Amino acid sequence: MAKDFRELLVESSRHEVFGRFFKELQIGFKAIVSFQASNTHSSKPEETLDDVYEYEQWEVGLRQIDKPIDIPQIGIWGEFKNNAWAKKFDRPEFQRSMVGEFVTTEEAQQIYEAVLDYAMRSNHIESEDEIIVLEPDAELHKLRACSGCSGEK
Repeated sequence: MAKDFRELLVESSRHEVFGRFFKELQIGFKAIVSFQASNTHSSKPEETLDDVYEYEQWEVGLRQIDKPIDIPQIGIWGEFKNNAWAKKFDRPEFQRSMVGEFVTTEEAQQIYEAVLDYAMRSNHIESEDEIIVLEPDAELHKLRACSGCSGEK
């Protein structure tokens, strides 16, 4: 069974006006997940709480390291778009990521587990211990080529 995603959250910054940001989670060499909740995010409550277990809803971002997440046959959104929780997501104009607002804690856990499962099935990682904690919106490059794609050609 996967960890509770809230156990992985590391605060990156906190500001009275701009809210609090948690670092992102790189799960494998393609997927980045962001769980945010504060007075400036689409969370419930829309407050900056010290105890992350008090949030009922979250703002969740999903992005891909090197391409927009929803490009057919390249983006990983195709793996997730048929889940019930995916209805809350869209890609804001000029962004490369999918963003879900007011995602329940239960749905956020399902998202974390779906991305973890995808990364493990795709042989991007072998366990949760390989998840990398990143600064929000870090510019990334692929860590290694996917041997199933064109990596071995």
